[in-house]
Amino acid sequence: MSRPLALIALALLSLSAPVTAAEPNTPAPPQPEESKGGKVERFGKVTPEDEARFNALVASGDRALDAGRLNDAVIAYLDALDIKFDARLSGRVGLVLSMFQQSPSLDIKIARLLVDAVDDAAGISTAERRQFFDAYERVRKRLCRLEVTLNYVDATVSIGSRKPLRSDGAFWTFIPPGKTDIVASLPGRDDIKQVADCVPGKGALMEFEFPPLPGEERETIVRAPPERVIIRDEFPVYALRTPEPAIKKDDTPRSRFAGGIGPVLVIGAAPSPSLGVSITGEYRLQGWSAVGIAKGAWSMGDVEKRPIDIFSASATVGPCVQWQWLDGCAFGGAIVFEQRMKQNDLYHLRTNTKIIPALGLGIGATYAIKDRLSARVFVDATALTQDLIVGIVPSGGAPISVWQTQRFLFSVSALLMFGR
Repeated sequence: MSRPLALIALALLSLSAPVTAAEPNTPAPPQPEESKGGKVERFGKVTPEDEARFNALVASGDRALDAGRLNDAVIAYLDALDIKFDARLSGRVGLVLSMFQQSPSLDIKIARLLVDAVDDAAGISTAERRQFFDAYERVRKRLCRLEVTLNYVDATVSIGSRKPLRSDGAFWTFIPPGKTDIVASLPGRDDIKQVADCVPGKGALMEFEFPPLPGEERETIVRAPPERVIIRDEFPVYALRTPEPAIKKDDTPRSRFAGGIGPVLVIGAAPSPSLGVSITGEYRLQGWSAVGIAKGAWSMGDVEKRPIDIFSASATVGPCVQWQWLDGCAFGGAIVFEQRMKQNDLYHLRTNTKIIPALGLGIGATYAIKDRLSARVFVDATALTQDLIVGIVPSGGAPISVWQTQRFLFSVSALLMFGR
């Protein structure tokens, strides 16, 4: 997910989640109204308390994104949009979602969020508005815009596997490529079924006309101009969680502490791979962090067919630069090598312990499992400032070197991280 820094900064401001149309027998959310300024008002006026909660949720989502907790950010931003509609926030949600692995169902959600921002010309700058529009154009090319009209306002429509929704006589929506079954229903009448064959990037119009019952006068539907067609949200309104207290906005940097433990595989500390345990401590501040790593690993084989075991233990610290779920680190420290050999009468080890300063680089990837729990994979390369030489001294003879390191160690650790 490499992207320019400007896009990263924008993406780290919002997120969103799926939603479906309301069932016919479920009270629908308030209908959009045209304001004097031409913008769609999704909700009525909010109270000062709701405004404070809205700002607190947006701030909470921002902090979650700064910390790489994307799922938490999604929930916070959605809860904020449930309190008050904001076209710019909707656009940023769609923009971030467009960076994920795409599917037709996700494309529909992204397009629906971005079209709100595009219709309202949302954005704090021309560049941001252009990003919303470009993202919408990309996802629009993978979908069809379907317009549906009916001659009864209380008819319901089922689109594919989605739940039925009341039509109100006319609406539009997005559908995925290929064929989609559209079924219109009206009490006392036979269902009318049509099949929409979606060509990506194209539009489609489907008209459903129910014949009047005997003695019933034909109902007349007055349709609005195409640009005023009623827009029905396909997404359910998420129930609000327990309201968060209003947070006083300030510029104080937010920090994050975390610690983790897990297995590590080390290559280069011995002729054979070494297996052990890695412990990590982390202090995160905005997009930077300081990390401390302690590792201990035992060689899984002998040294040059001699019964020699090598244990390596390292302690390193250093700074890291973070970007969403990735981070790169530079560190320094020392590695202790402990050599042991089964007792025999033929020879003994020349040295048993050696401490070698070391420098290294690493890259990690973190996946949030829950609010305070995440999984992390860390790969690093460490350069030794001097060689480790394993030598033996035969009985009554001169020392013999049996193995020497290559100055570089490589390790892979899988950690379970705890903390914020």
